[in-house]
Amino acid sequence: MPATFKFYIRDNRKDDRGTCPIYLRITHNRKRKYINTGIRLKPDHWHPGNEQVRRSFGKKHEVHKINKRLAQIRIDAEDAYWELHSENKVSADAIKKRLSYSSKDNFFTLAKEYLDEIKHDSFWTHKQTKVAIEKIKDFHGSDNLPVNLIDADFLTRFQNQLKRKNKPSTIIKNLGCIRNILDIAVRQHLININPVKSNDFTMVKPNNSTSKTKLSLSQIKALKELNLKPGSNLWHARNAFLVSFYFCGMRFGDVAELRWENFKNGRLEYDMNKTGNPVSLPVKDGPKQILDAYRDFDYNGYVFHFLSNLTDEEQSRPDIIRKRISSWNAYVNSCLKDIAEMAGIKENISMHVARHSFAQYGVNDLEIPPYKMMMLLGHKSLKTTMQYLKSLDLKAVDSAMDLMFNEL
Repeated sequence: MPATFKFYIRDNRKDDRGTCPIYLRITHNRKRKYINTGIRLKPDHWHPGNEQVRRSFGKKHEVHKINKRLAQIRIDAEDAYWELHSENKVSADAIKKRLSYSSKDNFFTLAKEYLDEIKHDSFWTHKQTKVAIEKIKDFHGSDNLPVNLIDADFLTRFQNQLKRKNKPSTIIKNLGCIRNILDIAVRQHLININPVKSNDFTMVKPNNSTSKTKLSLSQIKALKELNLKPGSNLWHARNAFLVSFYFCGMRFGDVAELRWENFKNGRLEYDMNKTGNPVSLPVKDGPKQILDAYRDFDYNGYVFHFLSNLTDEEQSRPDIIRKRISSWNAYVNSCLKDIAEMAGIKENISMHVARHSFAQYGVNDLEIPPYKMMMLLGHKSLKTTMQYLKSLDLKAVDSAMDLMFNEL
């Protein structure tokens, strides 16, 4: 069955001037795809029957110019159909991809602008957003998605697909990235309301369990006592985990970027990558033993080898450094799974577990007040710290109960 093409006006998408976009609808084998022509008109200037601009639009040559443009788009679409038909590759989506028309009404055009905007502000936000964009592109099946087609029903179907392979926390992050892009569409008056925030859309709820994987002090000691070959990847991974634990749950990115120049007068001094907060910590015996084991290695000024082979030019490129750290973080986490098994630890550990373990050990065993723990972790708010401490162990609960009711 041949493809059909129809121009129509999106009269539910008026801008401040009262104009609406003209779309070309491509239909083939009952499947439809849409292309924004980039032309905007007031509804009373559009003739839906003739699929043309009315004479009331303005001067004759202006009406003729727009109608000629629409005619050319139709011709291009029909040519694309016959080319694909001869290649036995025809489909509504293929016709759309063969054409080159695009506008800011396209979600992926806005997404690219947003990625460019945040590229130098936050590596992790940029990375998470790229992942979310790829997921929605995979769901939609095309790189041309008019933002007005993203409604509560679209998001619900998208979310249902994500549920097949993703945890609720991951889905929430994905939809958060998409919400940020659609906020731009609202500000540019491309849509009236962000559908992610709409009452018609119900976002998946977070996991019911608030527990975080954490290791006890005896498990930390078991990791420390493992006899691993110096210089091996397992040895580096174990030591990176311990350094993170010893230095107040230091994030892996900061561990990877540790330089010998960060250690002065028995203290570690650095700025956190994620928050920019300055940190100054005493170097105790635990981390000192690990650091001393690295002094015979030449890692181009770095304590660990993760970034040691970067050129001077690459070391000045935050994007390259972030990519290298991300790659090493994934590899170190895979090594930690093997190390945990060797130490008889059943928990599924990663570098971030060192951070949770430090927080829980400090509050539960050493009874460090949450506000002080906030400062040690480098959080900007107590609310963030409390997310780490939701799952207090039985020891802390029993101690609190004894303190409160011992006299009753």
